Amino acid sequence: MKKSALLILFLAAFQFTAFAQEAEKDTIRNYKLDEIIIQSPKYNRNIFEIPAAASMISERLIENNRVENLTDISTIIPNFFMPDYGSKLTSPVYIRGVGNRINTPSVGLYVDEIPYFEKAAFNFDFYDVERIEVLRGPQGTLYGRNAMGGLINVITNKPHNEQRTTISMDYGNFNQIRSNVTHNQPIGKSLAVQGSLNQRHNDGFYENVFSQTEVDKINSYSGRLKALFSPSENFNVQGNIQYEDSRQGGYPYALFNDELMQAGDISYDKESVYNRKLLSAGLNLNYSAPGFSLRAVSSFQSLDDFQEIDQDFTPQSLFFVVQDQQLQMLAQEINLESKKGGAYNWLFGVFGFKQLLDKAVTVEYGEDGLVQFKLPFSEYYYTKTYNNSNSGIAFFHQSTLDFGGFTFSAGIRADYEKATLDYTDDRVRNGNSTRADEFISDLDYFEILPKVAVKYSVNEYLVPYATIAKGYNSGGFNSTFEREEDRSFDPEHSWNYEAGVKAKWLQQRIYANLAFFYIDWTNQQIYQTVPSGTGSMLTNAGKSESKGVELELKALPAQNLETWLTFGFNEARFVDYVKDEDENYSGNYLPYVPQYSFNAGGNYKVDVRASWLDQIRFNLSYNGFGKHYWHESNEAFQNFYGLLNHRVSFEKNNITFSFWGKNILNSEYNSFYFQALGNSYAQIGKPATLGVNLKVVF
Repeated sequence: MKKSALLILFLAAFQFTAFAQEAEKDTIRNYKLDEIIIQSPKYNRNIFEIPAAASMISERLIENNRVENLTDISTIIPNFFMPDYGSKLTSPVYIRGVGNRINTPSVGLYVDEIPYFEKAAFNFDFYDVERIEVLRGPQGTLYGRNAMGGLINVITNKPHNEQRTTISMDYGNFNQIRSNVTHNQPIGKSLAVQGSLNQRHNDGFYENVFSQTEVDKINSYSGRLKALFSPSENFNVQGNIQYEDSRQGGYPYALFNDELMQAGDISYDKESVYNRKLLSAGLNLNYSAPGFSLRAVSSFQSLDDFQEIDQDFTPQSLFFVVQDQQLQMLAQEINLESKKGGAYNWLFGVFGFKQLLDKAVTVEYGEDGLVQFKLPFSEYYYTKTYNNSNSGIAFFHQSTLDFGGFTFSAGIRADYEKATLDYTDDRVRNGNSTRADEFISDLDYFEILPKVAVKYSVNEYLVPYATIAKGYNSGGFNSTFEREEDRSFDPEHSWNYEAGVKAKWLQQRIYANLAFFYIDWTNQQIYQTVPSGTGSMLTNAGKSESKGVELELKALPAQNLETWLTFGFNEARFVDYVKDEDENYSGNYLPYVPQYSFNAGGNYKVDVRASWLDQIRFNLSYNGFGKHYWHESNEAFQNFYGLLNHRVSFEKNNITFSFWGKNILNSEYNSFYFQALGNSYAQIGKPATLGVNLKVVF
């Protein structure tokens, strides 16, 4: 499969060379790629001025690729992988091999400048999204916890001074129904309000043969209200509140044969569900003075979810788990930044947060479980409660010095965090309850996170750069454990070394971004099942490393034709990981990290200019994922697979009618794998989906 990827890369490079030769002959027409601006407040500059690998997914690209949530950008961003877990509860994200399946994520997420610290909040429905920005490599100096692997910045459309309404309706096979409406309303010269409503439904893609019902149906309703108040040119206030109520079936897991590398039928006796209510709110104050700007962001998030899951995923009545959790998070950040343009620029900031998580997990043994484990009870279950409090404060600074074509920047962050766990374990046997265990425990961490970077602008079209940064993800308490030594896990640290070059040529009709990276990683946080197999926890590996290369190419070989290629190669291995005397995983590949991934495609516009039709847009893309392993033992894996997607849009004035398809060749693959209770399980990837969309703007 590596040969296939290299062949694709060679052919694409040959194609772009041909485009370049053709473009040199075409000096009359004047068309070029748009400038790419990273709008994250701590950067807010042209991508050529940022000494790091950064990608931006525009609103049109989101629409053409039918990006409905974070999972879907795995097909666009190199070395970004977010497996489809089967529900919105656990949404692991991996960038350059860095990521966690459970507990605190290793990749940061901000939505309209609101930090998302809890992984259960990562998978939410996208609508009215203006852009998605992904910065790869540690961003901890400016963003702190959770940004060891990189940062995702989701920006929705802002209120503006024109009245506008957008309505979109979507229907596809499997009874996929999606609709959303957004209205922007200016109120006077200084105030604008924007409201959005979104609805999503499908009947499910997978059947439980035991119950003969679809297991993964979903009904989700969400809304967003934003207001922008600009009383003067120097001061503005932006407030937003967004809410999502999601009711989801789950989970489409089937027993997996590791020898045959094949999944069986989905077949289990108890219906499983995941319901979540997610509320996020933020208030941004921005003041601009002649020599500096001041920004203050206050944010709040509340998550209330409920899970019922057939833990054994078999027709037997072994285990049934009920989880109920509530989370509240409050964060405040203040930034003071110099005005850009001088030889020396600076940024100072302070960030603080408080997060409360109350979780109760009940594990009930079914009739078959009582017999299989020889328990002398007619009823047995246990409930564990975890009242977890996390709080932290950080101070950070970055200085940037420009001289000649060189730009040197250095930053540092002092980060302190404290965690407290109040834990109880109650056992119920034949109706009699006893307290098996209880304790209160504290942990605290202090970390210094430095970063240095240099870039040299050979000219406005060629910019090489190099970056060294320390990555950090805090330790914490496991939400499931059965042994004293498994109560908590240690922080993980990394040093990230990156060098790259950004280029554009032929009158800005070709854009390229090439990056090489190496990550030296200690105390990596590793997912493990607890000894009984009825839950999961984190432990620490000794030493790991990740290295690779990323390439992004975008070109306009002809007017109305845009083509692109993204490619990422990633080799991530355990250097030193001895789990016990019988299991030594040193030298093995890290799980959930495709060895390579790529996306190639094009978008072509045909101007019709008829009385009934203005233009037709054709969009075609192919996404490939290389071999990746599912477990530290490297015994189970997913070989290369590719997904072909398309969209054809017919546009007339303010009306667009589109035909779309995802995985239209119906490629077969496994999107997720795990081990529990001595068994292996897998989730089969989604089949071919096709549909239509109608969008009206007025």
